[in-house]
Amino acid sequence: MAGMELEFRHLRIVIAVADEGSITKAAAALGLSQPSLTSQLQRIERTMGAPLFERARTGVVPTSFGRTVLARARSVVTEMADLRGEASAHAATDGRPVEVRIGGRPSPLLSVVVPRLVAAHAAERGPDAPPLSVQVHTDPSAAALQGRVRAGRLDAAVLSDVIGFEIGPAEGVRRDLVVPVEPEFVALAERHPLADRAMIDLADLAGENWMIDPQEDHGGLGPLRAACRAAGFEPRITHEISDSTSAREFVVSGQCVSLAQATSSEGRGLVIRPLRGDPIRNRLELAWKEPGPIDPAVLRAAVLDGYASLIDRNPSYPRWWARHGGFAAAG
Repeated sequence: MAGMELEFRHLRIVIAVADEGSITKAAAALGLSQPSLTSQLQRIERTMGAPLFERARTGVVPTSFGRTVLARARSVVTEMADLRGEASAHAATDGRPVEVRIGGRPSPLLSVVVPRLVAAHAAERGPDAPPLSVQVHTDPSAAALQGRVRAGRLDAAVLSDVIGFEIGPAEGVRRDLVVPVEPEFVALAERHPLADRAMIDLADLAGENWMIDPQEDHGGLGPLRAACRAAGFEPRITHEISDSTSAREFVVSGQCVSLAQATSSEGRGLVIRPLRGDPIRNRLELAWKEPGPIDPAVLRAAVLDGYASLIDRNPSYPRWWARHGGFAAAG
């Protein structure tokens, strides 16, 4: 494949591998599989005519030639980011839609944020301004979403980070706290013996089968296991399901229980209940890179307004929010 031409995405691959110091971590940051990234990196090295990385005890490090390539790659990527910001500004004057790519976990939040963002953009720019075109990407992993922002595959993302299991910052990605504390509730079948309780003790679920989403950070297991152990038992994980339709059916049929977002809707055989003491809590943050096609303050306002509209989606969350909830001040 000596004739392969280098593209902008190849530069991002080289930079990601260098920054992460690991093929595995770079693949996660770029949203690629490890074999795919390894194959692409090998093709890049063949095209360049020399190895860019060598193995070390802690992962991979750039070779002497790799360091030279990296310096130039970073320069090109920085210049392209500047050009992109200029292009976004130019699009606002030549009538073309302003495009923005936003990510978040699978939830109703982005569905209510997008129309608010479009409306806010139109109000800010005026009726004659070009429209805002929004593309949405969902992923249950906050690390994967942040990796996409870092790699330039998303302009911004709403990250749900489990308190005590935070993913940590990423170079070049700015983050602003939106919701300091969001509790995890539990989803039960409406005919479950505990479904009539207004609040459930985690210890009362010790004999249940549990379902997790294996695509979540830590496989969804770390925070649940820590909370259950603190309550005096080891959770029995019998179901690992990622798609929401199957997950709901397993819970509704009474085969298992699962953690649930506080903004989840009840009904059709499902109830959502708070856990006493909020043993598992999240924090929601807005992540983005600069320059970008939209003002982060405008996006933040749309996220705040959208989230506020979801608080009463089930009867339990408004009561919790009235006692414990609130939005963070802008950073």
